[in-house]
Amino acid sequence: MYKYIISDLSEVIIQGFMGIAEELEPIIKIPKKEIELEKTKNYPLFVELMEGKMSEDEYIEKLLGITKWNISMQEFKIIMRKVLDKKIPGTIDVLKKVKKTNKYTLVLLSDNVKEWIDYVEKNNKDLDIFDYKFFSYELGTIKEDNITFVKVLDRIKAKPEETLFIDDLMTNIESAKSIGITGIQFLSAEKLENSLKEKGII
Repeated sequence: MYKYIISDLSEVIIQGFMGIAEELEPIIKIPKKEIELEKTKNYPLFVELMEGKMSEDEYIEKLLGITKWNISMQEFKIIMRKVLDKKIPGTIDVLKKVKKTNKYTLVLLSDNVKEWIDYVEKNNKDLDIFDYKFFSYELGTIKEDNITFVKVLDRIKAKPEETLFIDDLMTNIESAKSIGITGIQFLSAEKLENSLKEKGII
């Protein structure tokens, strides 16, 4: 029986860094596909950001230095916050249904950076439904590393078999699965709701 529901944030509840290419394309005049390619090439740098090893400013400065994109740091930060303001339709409503059952502890687990989370928490009260919130910049590890899940379960005193994990990325689902946590890949709020109904959660 599940007692804990762990949910991702970016690309599940709100738009995250994955959505920035679409916003950057008309400004820096580079095709979205090329922007995504640059993001992929510089993924190790992004991981350092997520693990709290550098600030947002340091990351953007390094990224822009490598890519030579014609945009200032301040413009980049404004665009990123515009992206963070976008909600994934319907997800929070599904999670509120879980909350209303009063049967589960809701946990937020996000690979994220302090500056973005500070902004989101200030501007999005939907996240108040979570009983616990964990972020990679505080944990020092990202979800690709299953030690992240070990840390979270330890802090909330949960067992893997009592825990259900929701994330858009299969790499993270597999990471959780490696320590015994069942996962649901997020594709849409509607499909998530159907999956939770099938499991008798809502």
